[in-house]
Amino acid sequence: MKGLSLLCAAIVMLTIMALPARCDTYVAGQVSGTWTLAGSPYMVVADIEIPYALTLTIQAGVTVKFTGQYKFIAHGTLTAAGSASDSILFTHHLPYPNYTWAGLFLEGTTGTTELGYCIFEWGYAQGVVGQPGAKGGAVHALNTSVNIHNSRFSNNKASVKGAAIYFNTAGGEISNCIITTNTCNGDGGGIFFDTAINPYVHDNTIMYNTAVNGGGLYYVYTAGVFEDNNVHHNAASSANGGGILLDHSSPVILKSFINNNTASGSYGVGIYCNHYSNPTILYNEICFNNHGAIYCGDNCSPQIDNNTVFGNLGYIIYTYLNSNPFGRNNIMMGNTSAFYVSSGCSIYMTYSDIQVSWSGTGNLNNVAPAFVDSYGGNFNLMPYSPCIDAGSPLAPLDPDGTVADMGAHYFDQNQPQGTCTITLTPFGAPIILPPQGGTVWYGVAIQNSPNYFNLFDGWITLQQPDGQIIPMILRTNIYLPAGAALARTISLTLNATAMPGTYTVTGYVGDHPTTIEDFDSFTFVKSPTGDGHSGEGASATIAG
Repeated sequence: MKGLSLLCAAIVMLTIMALPARCDTYVAGQVSGTWTLAGSPYMVVADIEIPYALTLTIQAGVTVKFTGQYKFIAHGTLTAAGSASDSILFTHHLPYPNYTWAGLFLEGTTGTTELGYCIFEWGYAQGVVGQPGAKGGAVHALNTSVNIHNSRFSNNKASVKGAAIYFNTAGGEISNCIITTNTCNGDGGGIFFDTAINPYVHDNTIMYNTAVNGGGLYYVYTAGVFEDNNVHHNAASSANGGGILLDHSSPVILKSFINNNTASGSYGVGIYCNHYSNPTILYNEICFNNHGAIYCGDNCSPQIDNNTVFGNLGYIIYTYLNSNPFGRNNIMMGNTSAFYVSSGCSIYMTYSDIQVSWSGTGNLNNVAPAFVDSYGGNFNLMPYSPCIDAGSPLAPLDPDGTVADMGAHYFDQNQPQGTCTITLTPFGAPIILPPQGGTVWYGVAIQNSPNYFNLFDGWITLQQPDGQIIPMILRTNIYLPAGAALARTISLTLNATAMPGTYTVTGYVGDHPTTIEDFDSFTFVKSPTGDGHSGEGASATIAG
């Protein structure tokens, strides 16, 4: 037995020796080559630098830990490409908020730097105004090209600009990233673009970031495209632009959700345009922001088309100092106030559903747009919305080939419709009412098919013993999403004068009265002694 134990111990030792070696690798000064998973974690004990003309590749799964407030400077080429299942982590070696590192500085790098499937946390760009080290808590890109994708930036800080990311005369792409809970003592809680070269920012979630100005993003002298992003719950802690702040900047802001942002100062917490900023704002939701949706100050005249602006506490659009925003095909409803037009300014809107009467061709004045669920945040249009095909006839057609709809989301008129089934369930069957009459209770259940919405009518009839059919209930334009169901409890009361005999209750779904998708029925009996006058004394009520 003792020999067997020694053999097992030897096998365990051999197994341990066969495992790949994993140990800390300490780095400082100039670095290049490849950082492998076997060498991880890499412990940074002083500032590190990729020299010009050299390359550093960081493999998936590597962890880079900074033991102090040290910088990672790249002049040469950096490639940090993790994977969906194995990210690269840049962090401080101690997991406490007051322990930070100085961020990644990409300064005139060779080629395009790739940062993919990376996690950046606890970076802190410290300093005062005028110091480069005070900008870009996690990534500071200067005069370079960067592709940042599928990465997460959290709990980073900056003293002056760009708590998570700062671009200065840099270009590239930021996509499919989560940028959250970063804090700047100056401008740009999530991203700051400073004279950036047409950055393409798309499919990101930018949330819960905080700065003095531009809680989510701050643009200055920058254009580019901002598309399919979700900007929510960011805050301008003591000034303007909780969501996006634009200064001398005119990007295309497209198909994004700019919702639930807050600001302490001024108006236009969703998008704040200042100093000759003329963005093109297309197909966005701008909803539930606390100081209004769009601010236009100092010669700002953005184009605002096909947006849904709803539930903002403040003005839809606030204009100041020679600003003249214009647009069409918008839904602007349910906000605390409509438009504020300062002296020397104007707001020109056409083919829009606006919560007040507003002059302009094709406008709907305070007409309910029929959203699927506005306060639940679903601003898709119901099939019977008056905003369908109500946009400008000169605007591009919707993807379904029909006239443009109003709002951020068009209703696809080419999609198939579902079909519904109806089931009537009498309670207490078989039901026999006494001669003096009584009440019949029954349940109605309607189920839509699983793949497509359905817009339909529902109706219920009562057939008397003499064969006469009496309409009892008709509900038109009932909407059910794919796979959805509804149920009601209904009561039918007959009094003593109703004729005796067998009654039939039938429920239908379809297009009243010509098209029937489905029907169901049940019968009940009233005992004799009624006077036989047909239909006398019958009533129906909905009770649930």
